[in-house]
Amino acid sequence: MKNRIYLLLLILSWILTACGDEAQKNITKAPPIALPQGEVDRTKRVDNTPEKIKAIEAVKINKPLPIPSYNFTFIDLNEQSSIIEVKNNIYSFPNIQQPVILLNFFSTWCPPCRGQIPHLSNLQAKYTDKIFIIGILMYDTLSKEALKRFLSSEKTNYFIASKQRENQRFSDFIAPKLQLKPDFNLPLMVMFINGKYYTHYEGSVPEEMIESDIKQALKKIEG
Repeated sequence: MKNRIYLLLLILSWILTACGDEAQKNITKAPPIALPQGEVDRTKRVDNTPEKIKAIEAVKINKPLPIPSYNFTFIDLNEQSSIIEVKNNIYSFPNIQQPVILLNFFSTWCPPCRGQIPHLSNLQAKYTDKIFIIGILMYDTLSKEALKRFLSSEKTNYFIASKQRENQRFSDFIAPKLQLKPDFNLPLMVMFINGKYYTHYEGSVPEEMIESDIKQALKKIEG
């Protein structure tokens, strides 16, 4: 009896195993899903190959960056204006014809500044067609009438920018370019040739030294 039961179980096991194998044979893989045109299969990993990274960097490098520009308007006691436009480290003076520009930061209460005024007036008179001097008033409390009397008594013959808010804005702009502290000492003079920085002087300097630099600058311009 036991042998019959064992034989029956063996036959039943064989039948079930054979059905399972046949069912496995009949299973077919589902076809790959076709993505709509333009869609990306996000299940696949996208590798950033060296070639791809290099191409991206090339695009970044070749894309031109906008060059910032700055504008400053100096106004004197007669409401005449002198404009400075700065772009890409080029200083343009649209309403000035002279090739050499001298910007002189000064104050009426500063003894070295006052002592420099006659020398600057001499240079402006001597090189009328070659240089243009702008005196930039800083940290001063004189009224408009008092400033007029001061400039008259000093026989000042060059442009004086009297609007101190705009003067301070330009001072804040140019100080770091000259590697100076924001509250630099006065007087300070900066020389430009055809819109490019040439040199600057910290403190009072002799008229002869300034004139020597003017002559050298003119030689460069005239070839």
